[in-house]
Amino acid sequence: MNNIDWFYLKRPIIMLLVSILIMVALILAGYQYEKVQGEEYQKSVATLRSTHQIYNNMVNDIDLLDRYRKLYSDYKSAGMIGQERRLSWIESLESTNQALRLPTLTYALNPQEKFLRPGLKAQRGVEVNSSPMDLTMGLLHEEDLFALLEGLRLSIRNLLTVDSCSMTRFTPMSSSLDTKRANLNTSCTIRWITIDAK
Repeated sequence: MNNIDWFYLKRPIIMLLVSILIMVALILAGYQYEKVQGEEYQKSVATLRSTHQIYNNMVNDIDLLDRYRKLYSDYKSAGMIGQERRLSWIESLESTNQALRLPTLTYALNPQEKFLRPGLKAQRGVEVNSSPMDLTMGLLHEEDLFALLEGLRLSIRNLLTVDSCSMTRFTPMSSSLDTKRANLNTSCTIRWITIDAK
């Protein structure tokens, strides 16, 4: 009876074992396929993130470039970048003086030179220059000096710095100020700044 039972069971057992082997092979193949696909997915996600970051950087760079291009155009049209605009500076000084009506104003615009200041580091290919201007003024009172400098700042968009100013009074401190003629003699050196970008 044992031989008869084994004879009938042999075929289903072999089929079962073959099915188990096929199932294990399919599970292993499916696991391997899932692993490969998972790695490909992770690579694709990393590539997508990298591409997205590059795209964001490009958009930011374009925005920054547009902003700096506009600033550059504004500075260039104002005369801060490029060749010095001596005539514009003198016209600005004279128009400011016409509004203030200072008793006396003389000026001397000196040759352009490098603008040297501690801590100023220009990028390679960028040259910062300055044109010194000596001003001698007769003022009614001290506030005229600040009004002149503020008028220059408002009338022209060039950058200027004040190197030095000295002031002497014509009359003693105890006497009252004359409203018809200069009470103070002032000498200042200012610098008109220009940037030459190669």
